[in-house]
Amino acid sequence: MGRLSIKTVCKGTALLIFVILQGLNAETATTSTSTLSTESQTTAPATTSSPSTESQTSAPSTPATTSSSSTESQTSAPTTPATISSLSTESQTSAPSTPATTSSSSTESQTSAPTTPATISSLSTESQTSAPSTAPATTSSPSTKSETSAPSTPATTSSPSTKSETSAPSTTNAIENLTVTEISTSFVLLKWDKQLEMGSSFKVNWTADETHGNVTVTVPNVTVTGLIAGVNYTFCITVVVADTSTEPVCISAWTKPDVIMNLTADDITTSSVLLNWIKPNGQSSHYRVEYEDKNVIAENTSIKINDLIPGAQYTFRVFAVAADNETKGRANQISLYTKPDVIKNFTVSKITTSSVFLTWAEPFGNRSFFKLNWTDENLDLNRKAVETNNTSYHITGLNAGVNYTFCITAAAADQSTEGETLCISNYTRPNVASNLTVSEITPSSVFLTWEEPLGNRSFFKIQWTSDKTNGSSTTNNTSYNITGLTAGVNYTFIITAVAADRSTEGGSVVTSKYTKPDVIMNLTADDITTSSVLLNWIKPNGQSSHYRVEYEDTIVITEKTSIKINDLIPGAQYTFRVFAVAADNETKGRANQISLYTKPDVIMNFTVSTITTSSVFLTWAEPFGNRSFFKLNWTDENLDLNRKAVETNNTSYHITGLNAGVNYTFCITAVAADQSTEGETLCISNYTKPGVIRNLTVNNITTSSVFLTWNEPGGNRDFFKIQWTDEKTNRNSTTNTSYHITGLNAGVNYTFCITAVAADQATEGETVCISNYTKPDVIRNLSVNNITTSSVFLTWNEPGGNRDFFKIQWTDEKTNRNSTTNTSYHITGLNAGVNYTFCITAVAADQATEGETVCISNYTSM
Repeated sequence: MGRLSIKTVCKGTALLIFVILQGLNAETATTSTSTLSTESQTTAPATTSSPSTESQTSAPSTPATTSSSSTESQTSAPTTPATISSLSTESQTSAPSTPATTSSSSTESQTSAPTTPATISSLSTESQTSAPSTAPATTSSPSTKSETSAPSTPATTSSPSTKSETSAPSTTNAIENLTVTEISTSFVLLKWDKQLEMGSSFKVNWTADETHGNVTVTVPNVTVTGLIAGVNYTFCITVVVADTSTEPVCISAWTKPDVIMNLTADDITTSSVLLNWIKPNGQSSHYRVEYEDKNVIAENTSIKINDLIPGAQYTFRVFAVAADNETKGRANQISLYTKPDVIKNFTVSKITTSSVFLTWAEPFGNRSFFKLNWTDENLDLNRKAVETNNTSYHITGLNAGVNYTFCITAAAADQSTEGETLCISNYTRPNVASNLTVSEITPSSVFLTWEEPLGNRSFFKIQWTSDKTNGSSTTNNTSYNITGLTAGVNYTFIITAVAADRSTEGGSVVTSKYTKPDVIMNLTADDITTSSVLLNWIKPNGQSSHYRVEYEDTIVITEKTSIKINDLIPGAQYTFRVFAVAADNETKGRANQISLYTKPDVIMNFTVSTITTSSVFLTWAEPFGNRSFFKLNWTDENLDLNRKAVETNNTSYHITGLNAGVNYTFCITAVAADQSTEGETLCISNYTKPGVIRNLTVNNITTSSVFLTWNEPGGNRDFFKIQWTDEKTNRNSTTNTSYHITGLNAGVNYTFCITAVAADQATEGETVCISNYTKPDVIRNLSVNNITTSSVFLTWNEPGGNRDFFKIQWTDEKTNRNSTTNTSYHITGLNAGVNYTFCITAVAADQATEGETVCISNYTSM
């Protein structure tokens, strides 16, 4: 089609010679003449398909067609029958044939003689004129510029220009607003705007992958059914008029994916669930799982959802999503509860013979109630499951000495989803043995008997105790003979039933009995205090019932070989007599006696006052009871005795000659009349005040810091407390005799105070203070403006921090000074054409502390 063959050239030459020989005989026949400017073509009817970039004229003709054009022309003689296809960039001549379908194109213009019969459809982006014809043939000639299609019988003459053509009326593509209004898994509803003419219809085509279909309708809507779910379909609508149709108008749409099937939830835990489903019918790209305010994407037909709240209800909605990532099918959903979390801190307390008290911690997440049950050691269920909303439960009606297993489970609000069951085992306490009796009592043995308790028990634990001895044993019987006891001692016998776990014990049954006593020996007094004394003796030989102690007009009884006598008067003398008493409570042995002083009472309200760097004043209250005098001494922190003991009858004493900042311990003791029995020594420690610091000075003063120095005070000290204040108080400490304070504000008056502190972190010496201003900050942006022959105007920015005023100096051969509180100053009285140096300094409120000076030089005007 793109180039001329040799055969075609030869045929064209023959035809040209034939035309010359015939002359003008073509004018006598019925002819059709078409003249084209610039470049033209006359084409006899043939089966030709040729697109053109400029214009096309297609005309069927019978029996002959004549075309002539200026510049370059072609004439084709009619030929019957023939099919000719020609394409030229300049001109073409083809013999017509009858009947045929003719389509011709050229890069400039074409003229085709009409043929009878023919039906011509012409579409152009420039202009079109089409005339109907009657023959079973169709000519389609699209062009980007213009087309002219003119059928006629027997002849038609058309003379188009180079750029435009005129064609007979045709059916235009008038379908508008093609939309998909409803989409399901198997159908779509299409709607469009178009008014049909008589005898016309709409042809609807649809395609997707390897499937297609069509239907013809006469209304501007159609429901296309039988589609596959989740597939992208292209729907095209054309208007059909007779045997011709317009260009299609198309739209694409995805059918909805089908609903997934058999959605199930497996492996439900406290925080996760595994969702499974079967792939839906049709097609889909992936799946979207929605729950709460979250959504996740799954490529497969299962997904594990994590990070769920224990015991919470979740509804999972699963959609199949088409490949456009937007069209989704109908959801299949499932609702479930995650398992409640495991219960922690499950404990058994308040264990009795028939009840226990269970407590546990609230599990993380949600739960509706707790299900509780318990079994005995034979795994028989003693109770139906108990439900409770509390985190504790009191179980009663249990049997004594039995091992129970208590199990608890948290249940969700659906009444069926349960968390992990937590169990704990514990024995109830065995019951108490009854009717414990002591018989066959000797100086060294007794025989015990008792009755079997109700319920279960494993064995009995036997214990016996006195003031100095104790023993224990076990037995499976209800009697026991205890030997190896001490004569004259009160024993307590304890019988306890023990459960099979060898640790859970029931209540104890207790009784006490004495062995027979003998006379005491070696009476001594120990642990003498201000109000008591402990009397001790060796057990008597033989038997004894108890001991009787007499002193003053008081009698006390004891079954032990020692007794503590209380409620005595401090510092008083007592004589104690002790008897061994026989079992008849009447016969007593020979007395053994001892005399002693009780200790004087402890001194109270011992205080240190009037503390200086070298002295303290001690005061105390008179002790209760008797005393002869007070013995006083004191030591420094090295425990060296600074003074020999001082004796005084007064309740105060002034100690002098101490060292500053030293920790002294002051001790005082009350002494009885025997000159040897002393009460409890009472001591108190206190630091003398540290000495005052000297020569506090402030150095290296800047806008934000100062350096403090001072001399070490006399005596001892631990550290120095430093305080400085402006509007607020700041504190710090140091062990040095200097301190660098930073972070201060410029131009502010600070008071710096130094105090020596003793090692107790509390006792302070005299505070020494000094006040000083920090330097004002340097001014900024000093500039000279409004310069005249005799004056300048100075401006600058306010410095950071505080300042009182600004000191202004300017010099030529001499120095001039002034001050201002503003950030500008007008200097007059200057000499013309002189270079002056202007200096500004911020000054603090003490009128003396100055910040850094900033200078600028400038000439006055001439």
